[in-house]
Amino acid sequence: MIDILIDKLIINSNGYTAIDITDTITDWLRKNKAKRGFVTINAPGNGCIVTLIEYESNLLSDLEEFLARYGEKKKIVLEGLFGKSVVLPVIDGTIDAGVFKRIVFIDISEEEGSKEVLVGFEGVHD
Repeated sequence: MIDILIDKLIINSNGYTAIDITDTITDWLRKNKAKRGFVTINAPGNGCIVTLIEYESNLLSDLEEFLARYGEKKKIVLEGLFGKSVVLPVIDGTIDAGVFKRIVFIDISEEEGSKEVLVGFEGVHD
C-alpha cells in the first residue's frame, strides 16, 4: 500500500556551513522501512538550502568562495539558485541520487542554532 510519511529533523548549525545529511536521510528511511517511492527533503528556514552535490573538498571550497562572494547581500537569490528542497527516488530502500552525489544542507543565515529539515516519503514501506 502507498503511504505518506513526514517528519521534522533538527540540524545544529553554526550559521554558515555545509553539512552532508545523506546518512541522516538514509537512516530515517531505514527506520521507517521505506522500500519504493520518493523522498523529499526541504529546508524551510530563511537562509537554509538543501541541494544535491558532490561532497568533495575542492568543490566545497569553490562553493564556500561562491557563497562568500554572493551570499552576503543576496541570500534569497542563492536560495532560488540552489533550491530549498530535493526529491529523489527510493528503490529497494536505497536513495538513487547518482554516482558521488550527496544530499547537502547549506546554511547561509549567519544565525547559529537548530535548523529544521522536513523529510517526506511517499511510497511503499513495511
